[in-house]
Amino acid sequence: MANRKKVNKAVKWYQKERSKYINLKAEVEKILKEALNENEIIFHSIESRVKSVNSFREKALREKYDDPVTEITDLTGIRIITLFEKEIHQISDIIKELFKIDYEKSEDKSDLLDADKMGYKSIHYIAELSQEKIYATDLESFSGIKFEIQIRSILQHAWAEIEHDRNYKFKGKLPKHLQRRFYALAGMLEIADREFNTLSEEVEKFRQNKNN
Repeated sequence: MANRKKVNKAVKWYQKERSKYINLKAEVEKILKEALNENEIIFHSIESRVKSVNSFREKALREKYDDPVTEITDLTGIRIITLFEKEIHQISDIIKELFKIDYEKSEDKSDLLDADKMGYKSIHYIAELSQEKIYATDLESFSGIKFEIQIRSILQHAWAEIEHDRNYKFKGKLPKHLQRRFYALAGMLEIADREFNTLSEEVEKFRQNKNN
């Protein structure tokens, strides 16, 4: 009963504050696009979303949250999808310069995979606007509000979407022979990602040598 009362209170708070998270989404997306263009980083797309009230309620009901208002940090989410894996690291460096990162809550999904496992790979940052950015752009209303930024290549994105739809949403545990096929496919995509990466670098070197 106490948990339900706590969640209802949090949901009322979110219903009142959700518009602020929608505005934050637009500002963060604008900041990212400007920074990527200034650094001449080519990317596939930027996706963004703000959690619905129902999604917030479902997440808040999980027992691990003592205080959903402060502990749920992905109400605003931005996802950057790159063409190649190498751009993930370039964008990661830019994000670290642009925002204040909560490294304790951020993670590199590829680091969580065992050496003999294949699967979901993505960098997740939990961030907030730095005080310098707030003062420079008059965004005081967003001070201290956390948001999530994900970075993944287009092939990592393809794998994540397929796995999420066909695996995570499956009611129960998939048989091992089907899991192995999922992991085999993920391995093929990871090899393709690396090969595209290497190929793009070699093509660029060829162009430079040809122009010299």
